Amino acid sequence: MTSSSPNPTRICVFCGSSPGASPSHVAAARALAHSMHTQSIHLVYGGGTTGLMGAIARTLVKLSGKDAVTGVIPSSLLGQERPGEAQMKDLKGKEKEKEKEKKLPGNWRRRIGMTGSGGEKSSGKGGQGPKKDETAKLLLDEVYGHVLIAEDLQARKKKMMELVRDGGPGSGFVALSGGTGTIDELFEMVSWNQMGVHSKGVCVLNVDGFWDGVLDWIEKAIEEEFVREKGRPILGNVREVGDVVGWLRVYDEDRAKERNKKTAGLSKS
Repeated sequence: MTSSSPNPTRICVFCGSSPGASPSHVAAARALAHSMHTQSIHLVYGGGTTGLMGAIARTLVKLSGKDAVTGVIPSSLLGQERPGEAQMKDLKGKEKEKEKEKKLPGNWRRRIGMTGSGGEKSSGKGGQGPKKDETAKLLLDEVYGHVLIAEDLQARKKKMMELVRDGGPGSGFVALSGGTGTIDELFEMVSWNQMGVHSKGVCVLNVDGFWDGVLDWIEKAIEEEFVREKGRPILGNVREVGDVVGWLRVYDEDRAKERNKKTAGLSKS
């Protein structure tokens, strides 16, 4: 009798598709990948191939293999961030159209330009186009890991959250430096934690004080009573790369203790 292996610990990293002005941002992304590798932690990220996203994915794939990395990307961004995947998606759409066209009468096939034998238009390249697209996709996977295609940005965030929620002990979310997309993803996870959608830790890796302004705003919002005091611990401020994994693990352990206390209290009542 064999038992199924538990899900790996997964850390979802939100970060920019640009490298940033200071080399310290890319260095932090690479260092985090090294830290995750040494503890067999899997990466969930936005699926991009450039900037900080590309840096952390490339580094972890090189160290741990492509199975340790899962990117989640909206179909609208495939052309910009994952060109091989975009080509394959477009190819599948064209193949469906060809199947429909094959069912048309011969004279209609000629009108829409299907001049090859069997009703198919000849590419003149011996069918090398699809093979090139498939090769491009496989090469991307070998460098940046596996990718899941989401319908839109909201579906992307939901899928990333689910992968982490169902991950092993110490799974959680961390935001590296980034722009408006990064901060949107970060606060979506904070809000979902408050609402009970997930119970995983959320922190920022505060490289060179990048997140200081946002953290100051949170303190001001608490002071002005727009954010409850008990919401402060949900978002952690981590300043050293080597402390990220430990912070998320401790948060997860503390939440597990809280749940156990509640369960014990209910059983006594």
